[in-house]
Amino acid sequence: MSIRFLAAAASAAFLLGAATACSSDKGPVAVDTVQLAKDNGSGSHGDVVTEFHPNDGPVHCVATLNKPENGTKLHFDFIAVDAAGAKNQKIIGVDLTTDAVENVADGHFSLPKPWPVGKYQCVVTLNGKPAKTVDYEVTAAS
Repeated sequence: MSIRFLAAAASAAFLLGAATACSSDKGPVAVDTVQLAKDNGSGSHGDVVTEFHPNDGPVHCVATLNKPENGTKLHFDFIAVDAAGAKNQKIIGVDLTTDAVENVADGHFSLPKPWPVGKYQCVVTLNGKPAKTVDYEVTAAS
């Protein structure tokens, strides 16, 4: 079965970020970091990881901005680089828009069945321009 058919359930959420400095102090809005995390059991991101197991989910891709800025558009593409016969195939895209106090965005989704073992990546776009990419693997459960 093609991995694109596995992406039946998708969701996205925002996390509030602290707005401690004036936005003009940090130049234009930019993505500082992108990390992958397991779910904390309540639908939010938990432990930061570089690999997942087939039954892990949802997968969280968390982007931290250098400052909060209302209307910042983030797009997260989850891609199967080499998994279950799929090569460089987009699984799903998640769109988020921040408000005036958000500097952390959590693009996440779950597959309706176990993840195929393989290599993946999450590509983050900021206001329509490439920002950062993070690679990850799904390995056999130990």
